[in-house]
Amino acid sequence: MEFTELVDLASERFGGRVLAANDDFFAPKENLLKSAAPIFLADKFTDRGKWMDGWETRRRRGPGHDWAIVKLGMAGTIHRVEVDTAHFKGNFPDSCSVEVCHAEGPGAAIARLGSAKWRQLLPRVPLKANHSHIFRRQLHDVGAATHVRLNIYPDGGVARFRVFGRAAQAADQLAGIARVNQLSRKQAAAALFDCCGSKKWVELVLAHRPFADDCALLDSAEEAFGTLGRKDWLTIFRSHPAIGAKKAAAKQTATAREWSAGEQALAQRAPQETLAVLAAANEAYQATFGHVFLICANEKSSEQILKSLQERLGHDAETEMSIAGEEQRKITRLRLGKLLGS
Repeated sequence: MEFTELVDLASERFGGRVLAANDDFFAPKENLLKSAAPIFLADKFTDRGKWMDGWETRRRRGPGHDWAIVKLGMAGTIHRVEVDTAHFKGNFPDSCSVEVCHAEGPGAAIARLGSAKWRQLLPRVPLKANHSHIFRRQLHDVGAATHVRLNIYPDGGVARFRVFGRAAQAADQLAGIARVNQLSRKQAAAALFDCCGSKKWVELVLAHRPFADDCALLDSAEEAFGTLGRKDWLTIFRSHPAIGAKKAAAKQTATAREWSAGEQALAQRAPQETLAVLAAANEAYQATFGHVFLICANEKSSEQILKSLQERLGHDAETEMSIAGEEQRKITRLRLGKLLGS
């Protein structure tokens, strides 16, 4: 599995941050990364700000130039750099250059970066006023980087700074939320679909990627559930096999089948007589409500499941739909935990 999409490695949503700048007299260095723009290059929307709300230094009276150091949210190889001087007209830098280094380790202190081996990614190039500069062909092949230094000559204002590249690690070498964030969109969609068989739900959750942490993913999942209607729930229920059965009405992936079998493992150990009674009760439920009996079967015995099924047969359709939906939420949370490796 390979992470192939170009992503903004410096995005704050990945943990990127401006560690230091030699000067930010007129506007703070942190504004360089302030952006509502999507972190995937494939997305077309770009946030250029509404005024001079970027990073701006005071006018220099002597030799030298100004700089800012950015710690990338993910180490990676850089393929595209954007330096935007939006709204900076009489106060934009004359030119800029970009350097990178690879300095992993606890702390990532500025003192350590001072002794790091900085390599030139982008040679000094001229800049224009109020212009989005995109650099691709001018970039040198410098390997993977963890930090980027933007140099501006001699001073001035930069609205946004974005660093697009590919993560140094393949997604299958990562774990937890980092792996989910670095999967391609197609791979992430497939992984989420194994957790909940609704394309609508998957798209709603994906809209919040990258996720700051595990809780952010779980919160997005809950928020997406809140938008679903009866038709969506029925689609989801079709992705589950009946208790005791091996196949669902809808096609399942190998992962989803494996998870379903694991969740029903305890119930499947029941005597054949009990399983036969459970199968008959499942048929009665299906005939009454028009969908499979859904319960988070993890660590539940067949006797416990049968008792719950018989009790729920007495519900009206609206009440039962609500209960089945809550069981789906439990199953999804369980499977998201498996996806995250927790």
